[in-house]
Amino acid sequence: MKKLVSLLLACAMLVSLVSVTAAEATPVSGGSLSVLGFQFATFFLPHSTTTSDRYNAAPAIESLGRRNPDTGDTEGWLADEFIVDPEALTLTLKLHQGVKFSDGTDFNADAVIWNFQQMVDFGKGSELVNPESFEKVDDYTVVIHYASWANTWADTVGEVRIYSPAAYEANGEDWAAIHPVGTGAFVMKEMVADSHITYVKNENYWREGEPYLDEIVVKFISDTTTQLSSFINGELDVLRNPNSAGIAQLKDKYENVANNAPDLAGITYIMFCSGVEESPFYKLDVRQAAMHAVDWNDMAEGIYDGLGAATPVFAVPGAWSYDDSLEVYSYDPDLAKKMLADAGYPGGFNTVITINNENAANETCATLLQFYLGEVGIKAEIKILTNADFNAQKAEGNYDLGIMVNNGSSKLDFTANYIRLYSSEGVNYKVMMAKPADYEEALFGARAAKTLEEKKELLKKAARLFSHDYALVVAAGYQGAYCYAQPGVHDTGICSTTAEAWTPEKAWKEAK
Repeated sequence: MKKLVSLLLACAMLVSLVSVTAAEATPVSGGSLSVLGFQFATFFLPHSTTTSDRYNAAPAIESLGRRNPDTGDTEGWLADEFIVDPEALTLTLKLHQGVKFSDGTDFNADAVIWNFQQMVDFGKGSELVNPESFEKVDDYTVVIHYASWANTWADTVGEVRIYSPAAYEANGEDWAAIHPVGTGAFVMKEMVADSHITYVKNENYWREGEPYLDEIVVKFISDTTTQLSSFINGELDVLRNPNSAGIAQLKDKYENVANNAPDLAGITYIMFCSGVEESPFYKLDVRQAAMHAVDWNDMAEGIYDGLGAATPVFAVPGAWSYDDSLEVYSYDPDLAKKMLADAGYPGGFNTVITINNENAANETCATLLQFYLGEVGIKAEIKILTNADFNAQKAEGNYDLGIMVNNGSSKLDFTANYIRLYSSEGVNYKVMMAKPADYEEALFGARAAKTLEEKKELLKKAARLFSHDYALVVAAGYQGAYCYAQPGVHDTGICSTTAEAWTPEKAWKEAK
């Protein structure tokens, strides 16, 4: 009998707990949310050269589609439908009606086509999968015409965020760069350079009942120690991807709310100057010698303080481009020296490792790489650039004919990313990186594949050639996502699909 009573009491407590949890899960209105921002470049996203700008602008500027966090599929947002016609070579967008920009002007086909054309004129046609033309069928229907089939149309176009043409044309690009005017749930109240962006509720937002919050503050805190202390002191509501020391302090006190998805892992990567004959790294044997000079498992653990892992390609396990039959290059300094001698560098050579100072992992990677290369006679100077100076070299620069170290996000499907950044159609690294014909054949073949299985196989081949066989751009290591939120913070969407995407309109905080 006592056991039965105990069981009934336990069940009653469980029901009570479920009821409380359900009540707590009902969104409430009001409050201010503070989140960590990425380094700021511009709000005028058609001319942005970094996907992190999308994160900072997300409260005010929305995308045509959104990724489903469970399936990875692109679903409608500002565009209700993405209608793909492989035979007609068209992508038709059915736009959501009744939406207005925060300046009161209409969101419609003209606005979407204007944004598309701005991207094309700026040299970002590859971010639309290189369309031939745009057609306005009616005020809420846009047809994009292509010369050849690509299976990335909907996913790539769905990521495009739409800026108000009227605001841009009335004020100019310099103004637009620091004033986000979109269809979003929030409007900017103020921006203080290198400090914060304050957004307040858009009272005329197109989604009924949203947003819940009164205010969102995007804070720019570059120092990782300050980021951590701000979170611990309650000055920051959400902390995404703290460094390893921060993770060690937080992991037993807070739940890691990040999804375990390939799109959320971080990769520190190395690019050799393979595209310029004057560089020693123009020779494949030299690049492969450098690969054998490094203990890649120790490199990955060193970069991420034991939380990272090595990968043989520029991808992480679970990504379509990852090949679990490959292994990282063996650590063999003697072989590296022999390969250098055979390539005409018996005594090694001097070079430069250029890094982006935006992420501390870059400097750790460069320091470890400098040590390993020095052991085989390649003497490297480390050159540290600001994010702005680093990005300024992306298109036509060669980073002193040496090695470049940077970091970025992983992808489930790297097709569009590889093409946008690391191909002859891309906007970046036109000089720095060689583009072997068989690599591009596999990559563009993956984009044109008619079935998912065919796409995966070709993408896997492209990744192997690109990162492993030709050693053009290699992953020094990767780490899964970590994201911590204060108790009572819900539905931010940060670290749920991609690094730059989140859901400001759905975020809410429990009343205190």
